[in-house]
Amino acid sequence: MKLFYQKYKPVIVFYFLACLFSWPFFLWRDVYSDSWNSLNIHIVIKLSLIMWGPGLSAVICSLLFRKQAVKTITFFGTSIIKSLLFWGVPMVFFLTFSFKGYESSYINFAIYMVGTFIFTLGEELGWRGFLQDQLNHLPKWKRYLVIGAMWELWHFTTRTLSGSIIARICRPLLFIIPNTVVSWILGEGVNKSKSIIIAVTLHSWINILIEFGNLNTYIIFGLSVPFWVFMLIKWDKS
Repeated sequence: MKLFYQKYKPVIVFYFLACLFSWPFFLWRDVYSDSWNSLNIHIVIKLSLIMWGPGLSAVICSLLFRKQAVKTITFFGTSIIKSLLFWGVPMVFFLTFSFKGYESSYINFAIYMVGTFIFTLGEELGWRGFLQDQLNHLPKWKRYLVIGAMWELWHFTTRTLSGSIIARICRPLLFIIPNTVVSWILGEGVNKSKSIIIAVTLHSWINILIEFGNLNTYIIFGLSVPFWVFMLIKWDKS
């Protein structure tokens, strides 16, 4: 047990801090929702309060365990230009063709999309930027299952507030499966590029599909998938 703790100490401390930072805000949002909704700050700031738990934890643990922690993944990975294109090309089309009807102005909508990048970055700095590096020595199925389970259970109150006790237990357990699949997709993209931007982009688009689902959004996403695949295949080629 002592050897296990020493080997995985950065992971254990990271997860403890990520939950410590985020759980109070999950509780506030989901249990004391009236107070949360009356909080007079922009939705991006509200989401960042929750989502930056893993990011802050990653920054702290990178400093605490700088001699032990593995660090191969960076903000732009092995290519700044490719990282920016990976994020920017689909986003330009999305901002051009899918914003109508959601915000009072184009500028407000664009600000929200930038905010989406910011609060998603808070998560991905943790799950992919730090945690994945510490678990990359594991077989893929174990690595992404562990990340998927930790990611799901970090959500705390999201799927545990309604229904019977059995339902409250089973829902998070069931959601570990899709979170593991998503962790595999994001994780393989990050391992190929060494870029956190790849994970932020793909994660952001999951949120976009949920929040702004319309025909234009689906078409842009459908065209973006082969673009992303092509970029990752060609990533380490000149």
